[in-house]
Amino acid sequence: MQIRKDTAENLIKIVKCLKQAEEGWMWIRQISRRTGLHHKTVSRLIDKHLNMFIEVQTMEPFNIRMLRLKPNADLNSIFRFLVVKEKIEKP
Repeated sequence: MQIRKDTAENLIKIVKCLKQAEEGWMWIRQISRRTGLHHKTVSRLIDKHLNMFIEVQTMEPFNIRMLRLKPNADLNSIFRFLVVKEKIEKP
């Protein structure tokens, strides 16, 4: 299955937003506001494509997920991974 162009653009927006936060934690709605994407879209894309590059901290009892990029994750390695993942998943 090929990643659609708009999905790739949205992933780039999310990664850049998290990169700008540096070591700061962000929640889904904050990422949503900064990127102009719907919060459910942000959550779905992170869960489906970026899970291995993200550190997650849950805030109980509020059911809020705080997110940040892992320290060793950089934009180029994330995009290379997505390209390889796409090639592997093709039938």
